[in-house]
Amino acid sequence: MALALVAAPAAADTFGGFSGVDKPYLVNQDRVCTPLSVTNATASGVPSCEKTAADVVAKLSIKDPIVQRGPKASFEASASGKTLTVTKKSGDKLVTWNAPDAIGKIVDVYASQYEDRVAVAYTTRRLGKEVTDVVAFELVKTTGRETTPTTPSTTPTTPTTATTPVPEDPKVQKAIEAARKASKTKALAAWQNVLVVDGENSEARYRIAALQVAKKQNAEAIEQLSALEKSGRADAIEWLVEARFDKVFAPVRADAKFRATVGLDRKAATTYERLMGFGGQWEQTGTSCDTPEVRMTTSRDRTFKLRVKAACQGQTIDQPFKGNWRIDGDKITLVLPTNGKATVKDEAPCEFEARKDEDALHCQLDRDLEFTVLPTRR
Repeated sequence: MALALVAAPAAADTFGGFSGVDKPYLVNQDRVCTPLSVTNATASGVPSCEKTAADVVAKLSIKDPIVQRGPKASFEASASGKTLTVTKKSGDKLVTWNAPDAIGKIVDVYASQYEDRVAVAYTTRRLGKEVTDVVAFELVKTTGRETTPTTPSTTPTTPTTATTPVPEDPKVQKAIEAARKASKTKALAAWQNVLVVDGENSEARYRIAALQVAKKQNAEAIEQLSALEKSGRADAIEWLVEARFDKVFAPVRADAKFRATVGLDRKAATTYERLMGFGGQWEQTGTSCDTPEVRMTTSRDRTFKLRVKAACQGQTIDQPFKGNWRIDGDKITLVLPTNGKATVKDEAPCEFEARKDEDALHCQLDRDLEFTVLPTRR
């Protein structure tokens, strides 16, 4: 591979984004590359890349790259000689890597949506000219491809499966409503008051953790989420999954204890996690005159939005759907009410299917419309 890099014509590579359904990333318009694995904060070798046809690239669902600049950046990169170092914004080292040739300067740093992968564009000299190369690293093994966490943790990873019902005490509801309406300066005290009324309230623990991260009280926030994980409330797992993707938790997303607590690095153990574990985003790549393009979003409030697009011989069909979803054992049922009322005829069954080492969801909307969607990692 190193010989191929040296022999390549001088040119500037551009980063095209990370796959939303698998771990590869795109360089230019047609080169699909596999990020380097990171072990003990070190990576070696060079990425494996292949020139790929446009239809194959389309199936990877490449997402626009998130450039790491300004105060919201999570990652930084620096270079010395051939050595590239990627760190968290806080300065904690994530990976070091030796390039085949001396590195000139860092052009840009990019992160995937879940910050499990990071890419760096840098300059180097080849055949007497300055060119741009791109290298990417898989910082944390993505859920669905690994059965154990990448970083060992002493925190129990047993999923929250208890069925203790969430209290419906009027005092609790009144305290929650007051906390939701509280100003920023009074929000923390308001949610702490909810815990005074209901000591294991899941939403209160989640909101308090979010406010603590905003105040840079990261250790306290993770302890609050840990208490949520151990609470025994049936809805605890829903808030833990919510924490996986809430932007407010970005500063602690690389923390091993946080990841273990919210379950980012383990396989889904409940039906809810199978559906919502990647954020509730699902898609099927369409092919002309054969398979429709499908985008489905499921939300914690048990609602969903679905869009089905099909094109064939100049004709295009674009159908939006929306409704509610529910869990039926190990299956999901989509409810699409007609004129505001739902009957059995308005229900569409969905079953999970194994696709390599991750879940797919097969839904039968009616006799003429069925699809199989895969989770997206945006």
